[in-house]
Amino acid sequence: MRDDYIFVHLESIVNLIYSRGITANDFLKGVLQIPTNVLLLNRQVDDDLVIDNHTFLNEINGSKEINQFLLENQGSRNWVDFSQRDALSELTPHDIAELLYMGHMKTHLGTPFSYKLQNDYVYLNIGENQVKTYYRRLKNFYSVLNYSIIRHAEQAYNEHRLVFRRGNKFAELPSGMVRQLIPVLGEGLIFAFDQAFEQDREYRIPILIASESNLAPTLRSKESLYNNAQQIAVLKYNLRSKNWHFIITNPQAFDSDALY
Repeated sequence: MRDDYIFVHLESIVNLIYSRGITANDFLKGVLQIPTNVLLLNRQVDDDLVIDNHTFLNEINGSKEINQFLLENQGSRNWVDFSQRDALSELTPHDIAELLYMGHMKTHLGTPFSYKLQNDYVYLNIGENQVKTYYRRLKNFYSVLNYSIIRHAEQAYNEHRLVFRRGNKFAELPSGMVRQLIPVLGEGLIFAFDQAFEQDREYRIPILIASESNLAPTLRSKESLYNNAQQIAVLKYNLRSKNWHFIITNPQAFDSDALY
């Protein structure tokens, strides 16, 4: 069954995004530039791939090759990018240990961003469409989220239309619209496409703030996330004008100084 919601939780201190419903394809389509070198952090080394002689981990080089590998290998999406191949030989045993820790424990030990690797991302697959991603620049995440929202909206809307009618192609979200959610991303947000509906030629997608829980986001089920969740905003897409609108329905949930 298609995932019918997006859940996003931000840990701003380390620029960590925990997400559900954002696929590897969303990431690759959304980032401003696909990495040109990645080092895989998987538990098992694949003899069919290039093995770096210093770290003894698989590496993939070239944006096209990286794009193809990450889309085709569902269980092998644990990686860190790096700028130059020579950077791998500069890693100390401690540096390598930290990389192995991230791949195994799915969290950072020291810092997720290495000055030697000059990485922009750490991508850790922790379940079906459940991902932990570290972004050196959060603007890359907002671009990925925008792409994922459009994909979900198109799929959810078109699934409820008659099958013989042409699917509706949604326009891009305006740059910066999703950034209005920055003040509440740390609380955990649900883009509830399973609750979306059309009214007066507008497609309306509720945005909910997840209920409080002592459980880490990775341990919570969909039912736990939705239980007592409150709507704080709605994304509206005008099917005639092809324009998006962002409406805050619960101003108290936001820090007014952070909005624009």
